[in-house]
Amino acid sequence: MMQALRTKDPAGFKGTIEFFPEEGKYHLDGHRPCSQCLTPEQTRAAEGRCPECGTKVTVGVMHRVDELADRSEKKCPRGVFPFESQIPLVEILSEIIGFGPNSKKVQNTYMHLLQELGSEFKILRRCSPAELSSAGPPLLAEAITRLRAGKVAMQPGYDGVFGIITVFTPAERTTN
Repeated sequence: MMQALRTKDPAGFKGTIEFFPEEGKYHLDGHRPCSQCLTPEQTRAAEGRCPECGTKVTVGVMHRVDELADRSEKKCPRGVFPFESQIPLVEILSEIIGFGPNSKKVQNTYMHLLQELGSEFKILRRCSPAELSSAGPPLLAEAITRLRAGKVAMQPGYDGVFGIITVFTPAERTTN
């Protein structure tokens, strides 16, 4: 693996699988007491102050990344390995079923899927929508199809507040 990283050999290293960075507590800038979550551009426009109360905001990781960047976010240098962001299967099931990830109902469904379909990575990355529909709860195939396409709902973290990544928007959850 080290050789593949040094030589940037795509045959030796295919990329990484990671959580969404937006889940981090300090991804964006913000002021928790006023529930203000700001992009670096919004913070600069507000001169580093909370738009609600005028207190200095806590600067997040993206602000520092933005300051250090030598190119736009859209422009990717040659030879960069790809990455894939994932949501743990138990969290997807929790969202679909409507119970906490540690609930008996979610845990039983999770174990059933592992027995029927194989590993969590196989379920999240390779099982067909038909396989997911036949073995899992309603909406599982749709949820994983959206995740694979990167179509997720995000509330980025800020000022000590964890971000929230879901497959369905709050409006979709109330109608389903």
